[in-house]
Amino acid sequence: MRSNGEKSGNGYKNGNGNEHTMTMQKIATLAGVSKGTVSRALADDPKVSEKTRLKIKEIASSQNYRPNAAAVSLARGRTNTIGLVIPSAPRALSDPFYLEFLGGVGDFLITKGYNILLSPMSEQGPGHVKLLETNRIDGLILTEPEQADARIAYLRDRAIPFVFLGQTSDNEGLWVDGDNVSGARIAVNHLLGLGHRRIGCITGSMNLVSGANRLAGYITALTAAGVPFQQELVAEGDFTEPGGRRAVAQLLELENPPTAIFACNDLMAIGAINGARERGISIPQDLALAGFDGIRSGELISPKLTTVVQPIYQMGLLAGELLVKSILGEEITTRHMLLPLDLKIRESCGG
Repeated sequence: MRSNGEKSGNGYKNGNGNEHTMTMQKIATLAGVSKGTVSRALADDPKVSEKTRLKIKEIASSQNYRPNAAAVSLARGRTNTIGLVIPSAPRALSDPFYLEFLGGVGDFLITKGYNILLSPMSEQGPGHVKLLETNRIDGLILTEPEQADARIAYLRDRAIPFVFLGQTSDNEGLWVDGDNVSGARIAVNHLLGLGHRRIGCITGSMNLVSGANRLAGYITALTAAGVPFQQELVAEGDFTEPGGRRAVAQLLELENPPTAIFACNDLMAIGAINGARERGISIPQDLALAGFDGIRSGELISPKLTTVVQPIYQMGLLAGELLVKSILGEEITTRHMLLPLDLKIRESCGG
């Protein structure tokens, strides 16, 4: 008869047939080491000698012991949870862009055994603060970097791995982004090619890097075509559908309104189409309009939206991959990923 009894699941049976649960403490006794050493050995801690690690793993295997995933993560000093900071309402996950981005992030992280904890930005402060103070995350994916983003120094001071969706001025940081300047230039060049010279621009929030870069692309395209930039043709929005409605109303009230508009995201473009229609203006017969992002909603509206298409899902995958590499201390050869964008021509510009 075997002294350790017959194995059964995560435990074993003694000679009387009674089942006992195999624990780290029992493995420690069998191996002649401490419980902490067993925990570290099963987590592949290099501080435990290879000989001891192999001995402990052999005992664990012989006793059919499977360590609890949470316990292994704790031994490694990790929670296997990633924080994802998204814009607060009214955008948040009601914005199709962030739903698709979240899909990319989630599909990658699940293959690596990570969970996602969503945290909206708040007016009271960065949405990641509470997550960090309670030590519930291994790293952060942040969205919408600002021109001078205080979160960068905050996270770096606390040695928290992080990745931005959006370009930052931080040379050492990690970020993934579409080429906002080039994408905006492509859209405006299309409108210029259709013969428009009085082209309006509905921007996003100008404290955001994306808002400033898309405006820069708009100005660059006009300048290259010899069309003077006119401040009155720029209306600031907030990347929402209602913001697009308000901005298009401002532009259409001008004494000499634009004949075409470039909206710096698709939700504002859809708002502009709806706002123009309420004023009896037909798209594209009376007003050509192009957007930015390539969300599914742009295909469903009438007329279908011409837009700069971002690889949103791919950006989610890449952001997740960069963050996991940073958490694990793996080599990262490309810290800044600026992805090329394409124009999808549909119906809203005519021509």
